[in-house]
Amino acid sequence: MTRRCLLCLAVLLAGCTSAKDSGVKAIVGARLERGSTPAIEHSVVVIAEGKIRAAGTQAAVPVPKGSEITSGLGMTIEPVPGGEPIEAGRPANLVLKGSKDRYMRNGEWVD
Repeated sequence: MTRRCLLCLAVLLAGCTSAKDSGVKAIVGARLERGSTPAIEHSVVVIAEGKIRAAGTQAAVPVPKGSEITSGLGMTIEPVPGGEPIEAGRPANLVLKGSKDRYMRNGEWVD
């Protein structure tokens, strides 16, 4: 390879990040319980920098490229007891309920 090709390859690879490096998480496919509004089946919840970036139907909320994806199929997402509603701009403090409940505090899984 020529130097020019190697340089181009290095630039392209520098732009690649793993899902863990991006810091963005997405929970896909769970039933989203938001409180006073009707539940959303097969939802997407996007989390970045400890906050909910977006939450809604799979048709309305795209999963960002490079996200760390958690499957929520057959599970329910709810706010932690006493927590704020699951909506954009709020802290990502939630429970993913299934055969084994998973808790998220400020955008990080606490297992």
